[in-house]
Amino acid sequence: MSRLLTTREVADVLGTETWRVQRLFEEGHLPEPPRFAGRRVITPDLIPSIVDAMRARGWLPTEAEASA
Repeated sequence: MSRLLTTREVADVLGTETWRVQRLFEEGHLPEPPRFAGRRVITPDLIPSIVDAMRARGWLPTEAEASA
């Protein structure tokens, strides 16, 4: 079983603010993940989709920008 992450943990891994990860789900850019005890639980396999969505909004540098 994969480790489940909160939006805060995902934000920490990506080096961004928690509200940005939350906003992707709230605005429907990504499907709402299940919740446990009122918190979103995100599987690690969803992180690439989160990264893509954040890059599309300019919230994370593109791969080219990150490697420069």
